[in-house]
Amino acid sequence: MEKLSFQAKGSITLAATLLLMGMSSPGQADTAVLTDGGTANARCTLGYPGSGGPDQLSACQWDMAVIKAGAARAKATGKGVKVGVIDGGIDFYHPDLVGAIDVARSCSFIYGSTPTADPAEIANGDCTNKGAVQDLGGHGTHTATTIGARANGIGIIGVAPEASIVALKACTISGYCFADSVAAALRYAGDQGLDVVNLSLFADPYLYYCADEAGQRAMLRELQDAARYAQSRGVVIVAAAGNEAQDLGHPSTDNISPDWPPGGAIGRVVRNNCRVAPAELPGVITVSATGVRTLASYSNVGTPVDVAAPGGDAGQTAGTVFGRGRVLAGWSITDATGTWEALIGANRAVESGGGRYVWISGTSMASPHAAGVAALIRERHPGMPAGAVAALLRASASPMACPADWPSGDARQCTGGMGNTSFFGAGMLDAAAAVK
Repeated sequence: MEKLSFQAKGSITLAATLLLMGMSSPGQADTAVLTDGGTANARCTLGYPGSGGPDQLSACQWDMAVIKAGAARAKATGKGVKVGVIDGGIDFYHPDLVGAIDVARSCSFIYGSTPTADPAEIANGDCTNKGAVQDLGGHGTHTATTIGARANGIGIIGVAPEASIVALKACTISGYCFADSVAAALRYAGDQGLDVVNLSLFADPYLYYCADEAGQRAMLRELQDAARYAQSRGVVIVAAAGNEAQDLGHPSTDNISPDWPPGGAIGRVVRNNCRVAPAELPGVITVSATGVRTLASYSNVGTPVDVAAPGGDAGQTAGTVFGRGRVLAGWSITDATGTWEALIGANRAVESGGGRYVWISGTSMASPHAAGVAALIRERHPGMPAGAVAALLRASASPMACPADWPSGDARQCTGGMGNTSFFGAGMLDAAAAVK
């Protein structure tokens, strides 16, 4: 998850959310009109095929076509599966999530001591405070709708459109996801017996946690223990590889840690005793990102990568194509970061049925595709152990070869053969093969 520079415009209460929305229930628009006056469906079909799904913006979901989600949904939809989204919360009122959110289990793990927290996000361990879970940005809503947006004729359709989404807020409005909050969310996922969790983030304040430094070692151990506990309770953990364009198998430098407090970063050399968390935690399914052609320009790679999935990359798509090969998914009505307004200005935002949708890119967008497929597997094989779900996800992937024209000057150089490369792991996620 990229750290956001936007600051909160003020505390937003759950009651105020309803007033901001100006509606009691989502309606269905005849067309999803872009800010330039065009319609999203018409624009999205110009440059690449959509998913062929049933919803208003399905033509924009090239990512679902790539992973064969449409074919998979003929056999499984995620019904009865509980998927935790460890992120910045969720928009409880998004029309594509009506009936999808398990409000009772949703919880905020933001504390009074958490840096950068908006007062509205703070729950201090009180899971009855549902207002604290509301998404004050949009990132969490984007990942959640990629996983479980309903097939309801509006907006988009998720990989597992009948899965139950549990919002676990571990990231503040400013995009920081501190290690103690992430660890608490993972333990809670285990306690609640969730089937799958998605983490489109790295745990702050360090990008790399190095074993030879006592403080970092302690935080890494806390994250490892929490992940191990969740896995022991049957939770499949899926994580984004990260957006630093580095080879996690051969790390070299870390110039952003610690990223809190501001100005505290010290450039340092890192080696294999240093780990990105949760991407390099044992047993985690780690996902790299592709654009419409090949590895995304920003995606981390390396030995931890299990599979690849669409994350979007504008540079791989013609400028005449709307969305430029980014991934379309939902956004929060209570975004107080300024992102929604910025994306409207860039013509990368659209409304459908009263809900907000945006085109963005990142391994944050790739990871929830894999979490959605894990949910489909869990529906098909309810008693399958977490490790076996991960193995099936890898075994069913479509093998990808190393790119033939990859720049020789890039620090990331692809190694391995078909079905096991440092860029794509076992290959492109294949939802249809996973549920056969």
